[in-house]
Amino acid sequence: MRSWTASPEMTRRGLLLAGLALPACASIPEPPACATAGGPALWLLDAGWHTEIGLPPSALPEPLAGLFPAAALVFLGFGKRDFMMAEAPGLAEWLAGPLPGPAAMQVTAWPAPPARAWRVPLDPGALAAALAASFLPGPALIEARPGRRFYAASRGYSLAYTCNSWTIEMLAAAGLPVRTEGVVLARGVMAEVARLPGACRPEPFANRPARV
Repeated sequence: MRSWTASPEMTRRGLLLAGLALPACASIPEPPACATAGGPALWLLDAGWHTEIGLPPSALPEPLAGLFPAAALVFLGFGKRDFMMAEAPGLAEWLAGPLPGPAAMQVTAWPAPPARAWRVPLDPGALAAALAASFLPGPALIEARPGRRFYAASRGYSLAYTCNSWTIEMLAAAGLPVRTEGVVLARGVMAEVARLPGACRPEPFANRPARV
């Protein structure tokens, strides 16, 4: 099965990291169903090994707010640049995968909340400064694809600072009561989110990002 972004590079990286997740097998409570979708909120995508944060386009820092104005949500994620952007990683990418290296920020348009997304009540504006600081000034566009953009991240990737480390750091920057120390796997992020008041999961509406 392809990953939630329908990106082959993300699926391959998920397989690489799956072994790291085996020790973290404690059960995470299923979130309750959302009684209502009203009110300000951010969205958290749980892709099993990878996490991203989703916001309405208007809540993104400039100039990202104008990238996908027709999207219902825009998800942002951090990752190692070579793996995040490669269409078909070769042996060199596989061998270098666990090693530290430059990172990229992926920005993806969605027509509706994706499957496996959690809703967390919060004023999305609380994240603007932290999100902006995640990008190199500019921001520095690396590549544009339909419904997706890649930008240079302001810090590098390592096994001590992964996509999930970035996600939990953003949640803390938004003022949510989450533990950030030692969180490198998706399960660590979701365990923290499961304890947040009001966290819930609506019916999934979209399984693929928008191609806009």
